[in-house]
Amino acid sequence: MKKQYMNYMKSCLLVMIACLVSMVGAAQGFSPAAMEQLKTRRLWSHSQNAAGMPFDDIQNYSNVILGYDLQDGNYCRPQEGQKEAIVGVSSEGFINLKNAYVWGAFNFAQKNLTDAGYNASIADPFRGMPYYVADQHLSKWRNQYYDLKFRAATPLLGNHWALGLEGNYVATLAAKQRDPRVDTRFYTLGLTPGITYKLNNSHKFGASFKYSSIKEDSRMSNVNSYVDQDYYILYGLGTAIKGIGSGVTSNYIGDHFGGALQYNFSMPSFNLLLEGSYDVKAETVQQSYTTPKKIAGVKDKTAHVSLTMIQEGKDYTNYMRTTYTNRNIDGIQYISQRDNSESQSGWVELYNNIRSTYKAQTASLNYALSRNRGNEYSWKAELNVNYTKQDDEYLMPNSVQNAENLSLGLGGKKNFVLGNSLNRRLLIDVHVAYNNNLGGEYVYGGSHADYPTVTELQQGLTNYYTCDYYRIGGSITYSQQVRENRRMNLFAKVVFDRVNTSDYDYDGRTHLSISLGCNF
Repeated sequence: MKKQYMNYMKSCLLVMIACLVSMVGAAQGFSPAAMEQLKTRRLWSHSQNAAGMPFDDIQNYSNVILGYDLQDGNYCRPQEGQKEAIVGVSSEGFINLKNAYVWGAFNFAQKNLTDAGYNASIADPFRGMPYYVADQHLSKWRNQYYDLKFRAATPLLGNHWALGLEGNYVATLAAKQRDPRVDTRFYTLGLTPGITYKLNNSHKFGASFKYSSIKEDSRMSNVNSYVDQDYYILYGLGTAIKGIGSGVTSNYIGDHFGGALQYNFSMPSFNLLLEGSYDVKAETVQQSYTTPKKIAGVKDKTAHVSLTMIQEGKDYTNYMRTTYTNRNIDGIQYISQRDNSESQSGWVELYNNIRSTYKAQTASLNYALSRNRGNEYSWKAELNVNYTKQDDEYLMPNSVQNAENLSLGLGGKKNFVLGNSLNRRLLIDVHVAYNNNLGGEYVYGGSHADYPTVTELQQGLTNYYTCDYYRIGGSITYSQQVRENRRMNLFAKVVFDRVNTSDYDYDGRTHLSISLGCNF
């Protein structure tokens, strides 16, 4: 399996490199605002169907970005680091090969967490897997993230049909630096074939199907073998079993299936894309590799609908996107018995049932109005509205956790022309947002109510999800061409954000980002 992952990773990387090399000098140069406008107009690129590429803007482009991010402050979830530093590099490119369209992207990030707690088991405790191991000790983490994607599509076949394929490979390596330590490897490998049909110049239809496999290998240990450490095996909403020692070995295995339908209506000055999708993920966790014991699993079902519209006039462009997502996760627990007979040595599953349910609904609306200026914008005003509702329950003994939030954000961007020579630009972005908590609570009904998984982990999550807060921030981006008549634009960007809240003794959180890159 690892050999297959490596071969796939190499294939994706070769596709991406081919795209980037082929595009040098092949496309018009893009300022950051022009690149943003180009990606905004490519509606099918934000869908789950690669076969829609012929209906998007098919001019070549590429970018490479080096970045550094720093977040600091105690307004965070207990499993997150109170301080996070990320160094990364990313690249993206699209090329029109006439008989095929190809897009590729690569992202690498090194994340260093400081004072992260209540996770000694998995790389991402927020991915919808409630069954993992936690401990009380705040610790540093050293994580690496690799993300490769590609898309390929045919031009229209017979002036009506197009075929497409998307592939993605994600690998995460994470290591906790304090006993009980963990070395965990997470992999996802997926393919999404798609098809589109052009009825006429205004109406297009599409369908896509996705499959991905999920694997995470988590191994705990103690460097100081003379001191046993406490740890807690989590079963949901604070329910846990306490252990002592060097921890456990966990093996997460899953499959992810999904499908999506698309409808596109377009005219010379108007473009609309409607997409609906439904995904099902089944994942189980086993302890030990020599004598595997099935512990728990999830059945994760997600329905998603999005509607995106762009109206382009001579002077102004209107953009609107609205989404709705409904996610339901059933937490399944297993009862097993050890069988040491000669015919069947190992663990035998006796019974399983649903012991917990996790429900989340999110809805969002984004509206933007921009003043056109060539292939970029002169200014842009944005409005964002987001609604989230979480309703989680552990069935027996009964515990509940819920939260409901509504946030409103406003933003504005101004793209200054510093000089027509070298295409010099200064892009300034200012944005504010306010989150209003509409309600929420955590009620634990199980045994061992004094466990830190109840009093600190879950209560800390509830505090985080039920805060009122405001956010204010902005960014400054300077860009220019390398030389006259050269299509490459270099840019430097600085982003600063501050989140403030007076709830639950939080002192807020600060985000600083610095990046250097080029568009061509």
